[in-house]
Amino acid sequence: MRRWIMHVDMDAFFASIEQLDHPEYKGHPVIVGGLSSRGVVATCSYEARKFGVHSAMPISRAKKLCPDGIYVYPRMDRYKEVSEQIFSIMKEFTPRIEPLSIDEAFLEVSGMSTMYSGPKALGRAIKDRVFEETGLIISAGLAPNKFLAKLASDLDKPDGLVVIPYGREKEILAPLPIKRIWGVGPHTEKRLKAGGFHLMRHIQALSDESSLIPLVGNQARRIWELANGIDDRPVETDRKIQSIGAEETYEEDLTDGSAIELEFRYFANRLSKRLRKRNLLGHTVSIKVRYDDFTTVSRQKRLDTPSDHEHVFFETALLLWNKLMQDKTSKQPKGIKKDVEALGATTKVRSTHFKYSSSKDSKSNYIGSNHSTSKLSGSSERNFMEPPGPIRLLGLTVSGLDEEVPMQDSLFESPQDETEDKLAGVLDSLESKFGETVIMSGALWQRFHGENGMRRKRSELKSAVDAQSTNEDVESTKMDKGFDLDKNGDVGDINKDI
Repeated sequence: MRRWIMHVDMDAFFASIEQLDHPEYKGHPVIVGGLSSRGVVATCSYEARKFGVHSAMPISRAKKLCPDGIYVYPRMDRYKEVSEQIFSIMKEFTPRIEPLSIDEAFLEVSGMSTMYSGPKALGRAIKDRVFEETGLIISAGLAPNKFLAKLASDLDKPDGLVVIPYGREKEILAPLPIKRIWGVGPHTEKRLKAGGFHLMRHIQALSDESSLIPLVGNQARRIWELANGIDDRPVETDRKIQSIGAEETYEEDLTDGSAIELEFRYFANRLSKRLRKRNLLGHTVSIKVRYDDFTTVSRQKRLDTPSDHEHVFFETALLLWNKLMQDKTSKQPKGIKKDVEALGATTKVRSTHFKYSSSKDSKSNYIGSNHSTSKLSGSSERNFMEPPGPIRLLGLTVSGLDEEVPMQDSLFESPQDETEDKLAGVLDSLESKFGETVIMSGALWQRFHGENGMRRKRSELKSAVDAQSTNEDVESTKMDKGFDLDKNGDVGDINKDI
């Protein structure tokens, strides 16, 4: 039986739903994205694309190109609802579905085309069902493998339906530019072109990947195979979460170490809750920092033992931040204990039992439930070093995720770990019943209600909207989560959480 893979991509998904829900928008340019001064286009209708508007473009630029467009903020709860409806339709055709994002998926349809007059008829049947039940148009590609199917779905948008048949793979790929190879970005494309490889046929002319190794290193074999239409990857119906992260691009640049501390406390709190919800533990913690000149840097550490503890993530972020600041300013941070064992670019951290308090004011060590307070542990002497300049974006990610396996009580388990686990369970239960802000540590209370409260409230509103994403933990997510642009106008690593 021949293998057939179908790739489905919902055309201009967010904008199409807005036009569906607001008939007066039909035929008009609709732009969905962040509406602030630093907002970025998440997606836009095909009417808007005629003006030169595209995803990842700054909203300010889009408004200059299309001043009469309809600009709307994303409604993630609605998009999720429609996405679930479309996925339910696809499941009636095949249970073997690999979601890539809220609006994109691979379907394993091997053998199903015999129920129709061929693969194209099968694709047409799925497209028709989606349109009949949702009023939305999707593009689809069918091919012998995932790479070709994804490529096919993009060849005739919108409302496309393209089949790449067996035996014509190399012929169809040959005239296409190398940037159409999955995973070839601007830097890799530049290196390949410098070596004389501009089209896929130039790579197809090679007998093997050896000539590509000096240009792209260990990517050579994969690039050679894809250019020749070879891709043996299966459709993964049970894709595991690779990482969970949180990041935010700020309306006003951060310039104060105490404000940065509050952000990392918030990120650590959020990530630990999400890991517990999924019974996952993380091995590696990384931070991301983008300065006002768009320079972006990151640092990571590997934990001795996987964790879902908030204090471990926060203190690791502190160590990473201060190490980054030390590298940038060549100043020794004050009060940092040597809990790090160098391992090249990645370092290993022991799960030291850190104090848990604000570095600026020990009075913020309380749990806030409405207006009541109660003391927590004593003050920490560790401080976040002041940044060398304005910070545009911060992020914290936990990766190397494993399922938590029940184990016998360990001789090395500390009373603090046991107490924190019990406390976290109680807090999670309360938050699930009464909301995220019903009870919180002093640092988080300060973040919500301190002098930057208005910015925080806006941030939390954005987070609440974006948290509706069905793909919030997948790194390839395409949703609007505080998009930020790098110097080339490309979307930076977009928020995996907020």
